[in-house]
Amino acid sequence: MPFDLTSGQAKLAARLYPELAEAAGPNDNLFISPLSLSEGLGLALLGARGQAETEMRALLGWDAATRPELLVNAYDDFLTETGDDKVSLSVANALWLSDELTFEEDYLQTVRAAFGATADTVDFGGAPQGSADRINGWVAKATRERITKIVDASGFNDLTSAVLTNAVWFKADWTVPFEDGSLSEFTRGDGSKVAVHMMERLAPLQYRETRDGQAVALPYGKSQRFVMEVFLPKDAQTLRRWEQNLHALSFMLADQGSDAKFDLGASTEQTILLRLPRFEARFDESVKGALIAAGMPCAFAEACANFSGMANAPLKIDDVAHATFLRVDEEGTEAAAATAVKIVVVGARLVPDVPRMIVDRPFLVTIRDRASGALIFFGRIADPTPVEKAS
Repeated sequence: MPFDLTSGQAKLAARLYPELAEAAGPNDNLFISPLSLSEGLGLALLGARGQAETEMRALLGWDAATRPELLVNAYDDFLTETGDDKVSLSVANALWLSDELTFEEDYLQTVRAAFGATADTVDFGGAPQGSADRINGWVAKATRERITKIVDASGFNDLTSAVLTNAVWFKADWTVPFEDGSLSEFTRGDGSKVAVHMMERLAPLQYRETRDGQAVALPYGKSQRFVMEVFLPKDAQTLRRWEQNLHALSFMLADQGSDAKFDLGASTEQTILLRLPRFEARFDESVKGALIAAGMPCAFAEACANFSGMANAPLKIDDVAHATFLRVDEEGTEAAAATAVKIVVVGARLVPDVPRMIVDRPFLVTIRDRASGALIFFGRIADPTPVEKAS
């Protein structure tokens, strides 16, 4: 499997998440899907050129020489073929294209082959609600109804040229289920306390403890191929430091760690008592500002954006919406994510991609009877005097 895709997800999270965390409140849940975001943005990357492409590749960690984006479909097949009846994972991509614009055939063929994406035409300007309903319906189906809305009809108009979507759904049982626990207090980010139901497990687990906090790996299914890692900082200051430097954490249990790098690479399996809240969390926001701050401003800027590989029209990214769902209970975990990248035409009303006649220089004009062929008027207009609209 292409390592660039996996390492790219960690790079994207390391640059994007701190920007989101900086803007979030102390009690806000902040849960993103680097997999969904990278594939949603990747659909746009395939049409990007120039500085926009350079910035997007840097943020996604997708090298121009190896072009890992061409292997996304194979990568997704590998991920979703879990080989475990206790673990389900699905990934889907879809393009929603304006029926007023002709898209490059090379682009459409590539996204179908490389991302396994479907492509449908919609009427964003004439039927915004119907367009939104179709996109949201696709997302709801792909996420098993866990995310039912990713776009709003109010955001669509004649300038909307495309919406590029990704959806991820995950559901898995713990290898060893939790025991039913009891009510306990949970201290929130602002110091206030709330009652939660704490699940319990006394079992051998991959565990590590340093002066900064504790970490544990919770495997899923029979194969234990998929895992949830829980990192518990010792205090609020450590949490903020971790969130601003995700390189301090490990998303795989491969690298050897030290107290300077908090990860599970140096963990050992030992019997511990783990108490974890049973909870459900959601995130639903535009990540446009965070993407710009993380190093991808050109794709959103009218003067800089270049998506000529997508269509023969001046295009830019208008917004990137991201929504997630997470539920953790005694039996296992269910999670879902959706990303929608909205592409718009820059600076002018979207018109069909047909021959254009702009009458902006001297021209000839006739008035005639088509039935008889009578030439009633004929002449040249070289200085059209402006007139008020007839009342």
